Amino acid sequence: MAVAPVKFSKEKNMRDQLEKIIANLQGILDELDKVEAGSYGYKSAAPRARKALMEASKELRDVRTIVQEVKNSHEQK
Repeated sequence: MAVAPVKFSKEKNMRDQLEKIIANLQGILDELDKVEAGSYGYKSAAPRARKALMEASKELRDVRTIVQEVKNSHEQK
């Protein structure tokens, strides 16, 4: 299952961005179940899960940066 990366912009709602990340993470739960159980397909599921988790961590870092920028813009007013 391919996970589409989330595109970020300051104009978008941060909540929407986070919800997309969460939805992508929920999409890999089956892959993680395969890896944990060692069931059929676990060897190919592991790289897919790791890739999705790495993408999520990058996307969360981007959201964190946007939150900080918005916070700082409020303080400057």
